Amino acid sequence: FFFEFKMGANAGKMLKKIDGDDKNTEKEIDKLFDSLDKDKSGQLSGAEYDKFFEEATAYMKKDLADEGDFTADTIETWLKTWIDADGSGTVSRQELQDRLKAVLDAGEE
Repeated sequence: FFFEFKMGANAGKMLKKIDGDDKNTEKEIDKLFDSLDKDKSGQLSGAEYDKFFEEATAYMKKDLADEGDFTADTIETWLKTWIDADGSGTVSRQELQDRLKAVLDAGEE
């Protein structure tokens, strides 16, 4: 299941769209980032950061279901290592653009 953001965006649906669309990936990642960056700081931090990783973990757990029994903690750690590579506890728009598609594609291999 996925949680809806107060802005009306459903991150699970947005992640699925990004995962299945190579042509508009950058545009869709921008939409996802904008829906998450509620304070418009240009960074996902605090509750925004936590919500993104909660949503992404739930999506990837479903996406990886046929690959083995991965725990949510394992998937979240893996996602944070890839997407928040510098371990800053924040994710910029550029970090999300640079890393999200590769992470989603890894679930398909």
